[in-house]
Amino acid sequence: MDKSEQSKSTKSTRSFSEGVYEDEINLRDLIGVLWNWRKLILAIFLVSLLIGAVYSFAATPVYQVQAKVSLGNYLDKTAARPLVSPEEAKEILSGSGFLEEALNGVPSKVQGLQVTPVTGTNIIKISCETNNPKQGDVLLNKITGCFTDQVSVEFEQQQNLMKSELKRIEADITEVNDNIKLNRELLSSFAKAEPPSAVEVQQEARLLDTLVSFSNQREVLMQKKLELEQKLKSNQGVQIIEKPAASSSPVRPRKKLNIALAGVIGLMIGIFAAFTVDYFKRNPLKTN
Repeated sequence: MDKSEQSKSTKSTRSFSEGVYEDEINLRDLIGVLWNWRKLILAIFLVSLLIGAVYSFAATPVYQVQAKVSLGNYLDKTAARPLVSPEEAKEILSGSGFLEEALNGVPSKVQGLQVTPVTGTNIIKISCETNNPKQGDVLLNKITGCFTDQVSVEFEQQQNLMKSELKRIEADITEVNDNIKLNRELLSSFAKAEPPSAVEVQQEARLLDTLVSFSNQREVLMQKKLELEQKLKSNQGVQIIEKPAASSSPVRPRKKLNIALAGVIGLMIGIFAAFTVDYFKRNPLKTN
């Protein structure tokens, strides 16, 4: 190796050592600043913790009241569908007119009303926030009760229409059965006549055609009756499956989280203050 290469190698080694040494000095200086101003950092940290704790314990607790409502279903041609979609239920429950009607005579106002569909079901979760759990139960009871009553009116109307249709079909079946019975009696009377005349043969053929037509008609009516009965049994109205109940512990303020955040923020402020004070102490402002 010639002298020039040795010189370059020596310089690179020296520059690397100097860089490592400077990093060590900088790290040592940073730790030194933190250690010198540890009391300031600790004081700010403790004050921040105290403020967070005082706020968490002094703030008015907020409870969540929730209920679950099944939106019911009706049997369509293809599948069972909810009486009211979750989106429609949300619009109804969030409407100002509905809330005024539901909470008529109640002095308190509902806060933080939320309507959340339960995934994969026709159930919605209705929740609100309140400072008074008992009062929250009353408010949500009125809201869910008014909602179920409103939707149940439409459901009962649909059910009554289907029941009326079922009665009409049953009356038609009775009439068709009477006609079938009458035709069979006439056919049996023709069978006793010996030998039957040409006119009687024609009449008997017409009676047989009529009997077949009535039988087919009865089969269609029986199928309609069966479908309506299945729909009436399968259809379900809106039901409250979980009555309004307040949470056992407040949802806000979250004391542990607030105190932890206050501690982290206080620590960050303390470190920033330590470096700021140390900088101005080493580099005082020049005044004329």
